Amino acid sequence: MAGPKDQQLMALVIPPGEAQKIYSPAMLAFEVRNFETTPEGTLKSVLGPTLYEPPRDDPVSLNNPHGIFHAGLVGGLVDTLLVRGGAKLYRHAGWGRRWDVLETGLDNDERPRYPDQFVVLGDKIIWTNGVDQARVITHDGMITPLGFDSVPGAPVAEGPEQPSGDETTTNLPNSLGYSWPGRLGTVGDVLDGQTGSVLDGSWYYYVQWEDVHGNRSALSIPSNAIRIRTMQAQIGFGSLTAELSDLLKHGLIRITGDAPDHAVAFVLHRTADVTKAGPAPRLLTRFAGKTMAPFPDGLGDADLGPETTSTVATPVFRVMCTHQGCLVIGNLIDDPAIVRRSEPGFPGTWPSTQWVYPDSGGAEVTALTSHGGLLLAFTETSVYSLQNFGVPVPLAQGIGCVAPRSIQSLPDGTLIWLSRDGFYGMRGGQIQYLSAEIHRTVRNQINRSRLRSAVSTYNPHSKEYMCALAPAGERGNKLILTYDGSAWKRQTLGISIADMCVTDDWRQYVLAVADATDGVKVELADGSTTKLPAANSSVYLLGHETRNVTPPDRDIIYRSGWIQADDVGMMPVHVRTMYIGLLDSWNGDFTVSFYRNNSWKEVISMTDVKAVGPDDGSGVVDDIAGSAVLGTAKTHDPRLFWRQVPVGLENAYSWAYQIKSKHPARLHIAAFAFDISVATLGQVRGRIPQRSDT
Repeated sequence: MAGPKDQQLMALVIPPGEAQKIYSPAMLAFEVRNFETTPEGTLKSVLGPTLYEPPRDDPVSLNNPHGIFHAGLVGGLVDTLLVRGGAKLYRHAGWGRRWDVLETGLDNDERPRYPDQFVVLGDKIIWTNGVDQARVITHDGMITPLGFDSVPGAPVAEGPEQPSGDETTTNLPNSLGYSWPGRLGTVGDVLDGQTGSVLDGSWYYYVQWEDVHGNRSALSIPSNAIRIRTMQAQIGFGSLTAELSDLLKHGLIRITGDAPDHAVAFVLHRTADVTKAGPAPRLLTRFAGKTMAPFPDGLGDADLGPETTSTVATPVFRVMCTHQGCLVIGNLIDDPAIVRRSEPGFPGTWPSTQWVYPDSGGAEVTALTSHGGLLLAFTETSVYSLQNFGVPVPLAQGIGCVAPRSIQSLPDGTLIWLSRDGFYGMRGGQIQYLSAEIHRTVRNQINRSRLRSAVSTYNPHSKEYMCALAPAGERGNKLILTYDGSAWKRQTLGISIADMCVTDDWRQYVLAVADATDGVKVELADGSTTKLPAANSSVYLLGHETRNVTPPDRDIIYRSGWIQADDVGMMPVHVRTMYIGLLDSWNGDFTVSFYRNNSWKEVISMTDVKAVGPDDGSGVVDDIAGSAVLGTAKTHDPRLFWRQVPVGLENAYSWAYQIKSKHPARLHIAAFAFDISVATLGQVRGRIPQRSDT
């Protein structure tokens, strides 16, 4: 029996997350499942998920979901929720309780190489899946391809033609063909010292398409040339003479009618005289519509607009972000190592000079993001700054990003993402490893071949980063790892998450499009109950519950790490009593189990520990759950109480415990304390077994 000087009360503040270490001189949580950290620093079991819209008799299935995104367009007045399911892109019709199909015929690969991505630029949503041409969605549901993925055909030009043979005696130069007088030509110095002339010159035409958003296609190849030959005024050819006004000519331009359906205008460009000014095209005019009558061009070179920016067709790309008003794309189908930048304000117009290869070895670009004023490009093994777009600056080697949808910005300015060996964060330009304490989970409990499909969001209610990944041996993202800025926890909600987002409005709901792999029970309007099939994909609201939707069954677990009396685990102790500090949350029981000497074989278990304190006339127990009234119920401001749990572990070199309950039970844990004493059984080192003892 330990004397008074060897007895002590070990009071412990509840650890906020996991630290999977075999030996720990202080208590650390080994597993925290389906808990979230409250603003007060306590741990509370998570709620939900529930269906985003009320259950119906004919549940809608968003077959084979790929992505979800919410944006408040037009200054937040237009609530826009998009879901890509199977080969269709849907928009939620709000109180109409239906999903409108915006696009069909999209790629429906069940194992896509990259997840869907959405961004907002210029009050429009841009979507890509890395296979189909990207789309632009407006507030009214109009959907168009992003820019143009093809090049217009060359226009056909008609101009003056030259007489030949016997025609030279009856026709002046430049007098045949389309030879109407105009201002096309280069007026030269007089040839005879007395009269004016026009010099040899050539002109070429180019055409672009323009869409309803102002994006422009790549320039066509040049037209055939309009040529004007040298000619002098007032020089007779027999009875023929030419006035100075006859020297300058017109051109006639015909544009082929091959414009795509979403084109709304043609933009015509023309060079100045290439023999004098070079081959650069300049703006000539713009025509509304997708068809154009022959256009007579009589403008002089001095009347042309600014020099035209050379552009390329919109490529198919796998990753993107917005930065300083531009759409930045990377990992093109035909060039995975390149990054391109659009013209500011026009995400479908691609200047041919705005490109860079971040990695000198040509490594595939796996993610792009804009953070803290920097444009960052990732490969699987590197991080680069593209702030000076043409000169990439490496920020880290050996650290990359494997999941473009894992990137999120935290309120404290930290950028977090998933790399091959875990999670990293960057703040103030400094990169650090954030997941050291769950390294075992990352290495052994996650399907590493499915890391690229990981998706994430930031939960503004619990103030946690949430990343959904596929557990080892699974294809779907059934495991959620959460990070509150200091500690990690996990959630297993019984759904397989394809994508997550936060609503861009005052609600700040966390939504997920997912399959209910473990079954969600739904109470219909007639009072009957049905269970959604596992293949039924729906939009779920996380962190909330409703009366007529029963979430899948799940365990709520808090398992401690191994607690020792000294740093090396050689001091045996008696653990007499455990005290658990709880807050009222559920009128029911939970289980407490104990383990000893680093073996997870259960040695003590109690299943009747109550999750609510004695009533003591306060009326709290009678005021829980169904009878609670918002604003008046006492459970909305729960009280702290303690439960005493007898343990009776003797001569333990280390011990651990586990608290467990099943949904729908609630747990709200605040603190722990233990009554322990040192076991005085002689010299500690004298009891260490020799090398061959069994």
